Amino acid sequence: MKKTFLSSAFQISVTVLIGSSIVFAQSGASSGGGGSLLWVFLVGMIVALAVGGLIAWRMNQKELTATTAGVKEIGFGPDKSPAGEGGAGNKADRRRASRSHDSGSANPSLHGIDIDDVKEKMEKIRFERLPINRIDALKSPRTFSALPAGDDEELLRAIEDSDVEFVEDEEVRDAALDVLAGFRTRNSVDAIAQMAIYDLSSTLRSKAVGILADIDHESVFESVILSCADPTREVRAAGAKALFKLSFNRTDAWLRLAECGESYRVSQAAKAAIEADFVGRSLERLVHKDVSYAGEALALLALLIKAGETDELLDYLLLGDKKDVKLALLRVFRIVGDEAAIEKLRMLVDSESLTDDILAEASVVVGSKEEAVASD
Repeated sequence: MKKTFLSSAFQISVTVLIGSSIVFAQSGASSGGGGSLLWVFLVGMIVALAVGGLIAWRMNQKELTATTAGVKEIGFGPDKSPAGEGGAGNKADRRRASRSHDSGSANPSLHGIDIDDVKEKMEKIRFERLPINRIDALKSPRTFSALPAGDDEELLRAIEDSDVEFVEDEEVRDAALDVLAGFRTRNSVDAIAQMAIYDLSSTLRSKAVGILADIDHESVFESVILSCADPTREVRAAGAKALFKLSFNRTDAWLRLAECGESYRVSQAAKAAIEADFVGRSLERLVHKDVSYAGEALALLALLIKAGETDELLDYLLLGDKKDVKLALLRVFRIVGDEAAIEKLRMLVDSESLTDDILAEASVVVGSKEEAVASD
């Protein structure tokens, strides 16, 4: 406060000095004898300012000495922490200590919250938003235009030469296959498909599968699926490559197989899917965020359920390690609604070998089907 007062006094003195100088200068200009008086006044003011400055300097020195003495009495140690406060530190240290204490204390707003319960609820919300939960029923597969039948003489002759039951010479069958590849007709596709599945030569079977992929028509799908379960690695690789190349909607293709009404074909396709290890990948895709992947997985698993090939699915409910996949799989059982599959699921529920959360959901699926049957 003293410094502020002295500074203000000094500024006022300077202002008075300048103002007086101007007044005396004007007076001297108007009356020729005012110059000497002005110099006397200026000298006096300079002396007064010098004395005032000296006094202010002495007072500042005294104030600094008093402050230093006060600091020594408090007793700051080498670490700048007041010894009288037990080394608690300066203000910044005390603020850090306070924050550390606060962070170490439990937040009252978090008392009583079960972290595991929160995590479980978040997982449930995430699962409910998956595309599989927006599918309530199997859709009817879209129809496609059948290929025309061919009656070309060269084509008909090649069809005869491609039949392994009547033509033993592999070179003849190979030449016939080349001819068939040049025709995009219903009977040419049927002949190539027969070679892809039944020809004695794995080389010709593999070649035939590749030709089916090039034709890329919905009618080749079943044969490509069967080739994926071929006994030889060469043909299985060709089948997997062909399946990747097909550009039509595979979800519709699986559904057409599942609903073809021919139990033998359904069973063969289901067994081929199992042999080709499509089931494991389809289970993972059930919980995919892309509806097209989830839809295809649902269609393939529906084929398995309708074919009665449910052992691998039930085993996953029992031994699988992903809860969301299990819940999605139970939803598939509910959507398909196959009575034989639901009966197997009921037996699994009665065994009480499922985990509690999966057991509860499986019981709901079984109960819903039983209620539906009772109402009918």
